[in-house]
Amino acid sequence: MFLRNKWWVIAESKAIGKKPVAVKRLGEELVLWRDNKGKIVCQSQHCAHRGASLALGKVVDGCIECPYHGFRFAAEGNCTLIPCEGKDARISNKIRLVNYVVREIHDLIWLWWGEEKSNYPPIPWFDELEDNPRRWARGTMSWDIPFTRAIEGLLIDLHHVAFVHHKVAWLSGFSSATLLKPFEVEVKDEIIHSWGELKSQPTNKKKSIFKFEHWLYFPNLALFNFGFAGIKLFVIATPIDQDNTWAYFRYYTPFGNPWISRLISRLFVWIELNLVQPDDYKILTSSKPKESGLRINNFVSADKAIVLWHKMYESKIS
Repeated sequence: MFLRNKWWVIAESKAIGKKPVAVKRLGEELVLWRDNKGKIVCQSQHCAHRGASLALGKVVDGCIECPYHGFRFAAEGNCTLIPCEGKDARISNKIRLVNYVVREIHDLIWLWWGEEKSNYPPIPWFDELEDNPRRWARGTMSWDIPFTRAIEGLLIDLHHVAFVHHKVAWLSGFSSATLLKPFEVEVKDEIIHSWGELKSQPTNKKKSIFKFEHWLYFPNLALFNFGFAGIKLFVIATPIDQDNTWAYFRYYTPFGNPWISRLISRLFVWIELNLVQPDDYKILTSSKPKESGLRINNFVSADKAIVLWHKMYESKIS
């Protein structure tokens, strides 16, 4: 079971071109493709005839064509052609695909997971993030870690940096920053806002201080401001199924020259995917039980943003 009546990011816009693409999100096997006008279509992945993956097919005349027997399905989900029956064949209404409500905005594809509505709520977003790809770079990954455990490491936890990310912390000058104080958290509507300082223990001769500000747009969008040259990190986590999670990272750099901004953003994405996240993955895959929750862990005050997230999540999922 996944949180319903929410917009979930399921893919990047750039990942969907002329060919159909298979994705699994929220436990559902989906196919994404573009119609003749370039509009994104999201449907059940398997053909309503005999179950072949439509992601292996192609788009023909604004319809998706099954690779097995050539059945075609329109963007609305209805079957428009059964070649073996001829063009004048009467087609049963049972031979149709499930359609999903999707929106394409901010270079991302958002799926509405919930009840159909006449008016859907706005797409959640952080207004300070520019829709200018020349100022950011991105990366994705998939983890064999359940959403409730992955969300802690991907979107919220900060006081693990010096212990888990030894190399990055040392290179950044924060290897001794183990004390999270002050640390403040507040909730407004569906945003958990936290800020504070990670710094050296008073007895440590080597002093370092890392100031941060963090916003979590419940349930799965996070924005980190590290207080360094205006660089920001935007992160998304979406369940693939009960045991796996898809993550998307986007680094923003606000430097005057877009080329330099993009280059530096790419460097930070490389560090994130090749140095930071492998460390987190090793720790999270070692954690037991695989799922996380309020009655599973023994939290401390430095975990209060995590606790608030779990409270919100468990109150809405039940």
